Amino acid sequence: MEDFTSSNALTATADEIAFGDETGVEPVVATEPKIPDYLQDTYYWAYISPRNVPLLDREIVVRTILWQQHKRLQRLAFAEIEPGQRVMQPASVYGSFGPNLAKHVGPEGHVDIIDVAKIQVNSTMRKLAPYPWAHARHANCLDWARGPYDVIVCYFLLHEVPDAVKHEVVDHLLGQVEVGGKVVFVDYAKPKWWHPLKLITSIVFDTLEPFAKGLWRNEVRDFAREAHRFGWRRETIFGELFQKVVATRER
Repeated sequence: MEDFTSSNALTATADEIAFGDETGVEPVVATEPKIPDYLQDTYYWAYISPRNVPLLDREIVVRTILWQQHKRLQRLAFAEIEPGQRVMQPASVYGSFGPNLAKHVGPEGHVDIIDVAKIQVNSTMRKLAPYPWAHARHANCLDWARGPYDVIVCYFLLHEVPDAVKHEVVDHLLGQVEVGGKVVFVDYAKPKWWHPLKLITSIVFDTLEPFAKGLWRNEVRDFAREAHRFGWRRETIFGELFQKVVATRER
């Protein structure tokens, strides 16, 4: 896969290394963020492999994995975001979600998409090229503290991290919004007992997504240390296989 950071990047100061460049081009960094062990060990094939990433980063793959619910799930997420807002997305997403988010926010807004994997940043940069107000940032989202943001949209990230990291991610994201700001979690949930896809989903999780059932056993708000500071709203779709949880900061 072409390395956009080597061909298009600018030399970065220490602050630029942390914040990135406002053209949307990710600067060269002296020290890259470390890939977490769980990501390297469990998801190398899906998110780091130079051979697989271009094959998987396709709309048809997203549509298949999400059982044709991808557009509905995007609409659920975007319903919480107004044009012109300052938005952050921790972790890249395959398919058109990133550019669609940029289009939805519009040129009066600002979008930061954070990813710890350089290959994902490169791919996201390419997709965001037509939208100069949207930026791909090479960092661990737990180290990215450039808020406050109006909205943070955590889209299918939590099911891919261990429960201990779920706590860290939820707490960190909640800390990046002020009163009135929102963190939107869109992810898997425990489907109803009769759901025809429950068995196959369980098998896939046990085989390929070993951290996903943490969202079957716990509510998203259970991972928040200061849940009492937020108003929580939850809705599910598709027989409760998917959920949207919105945390709005109240104090």
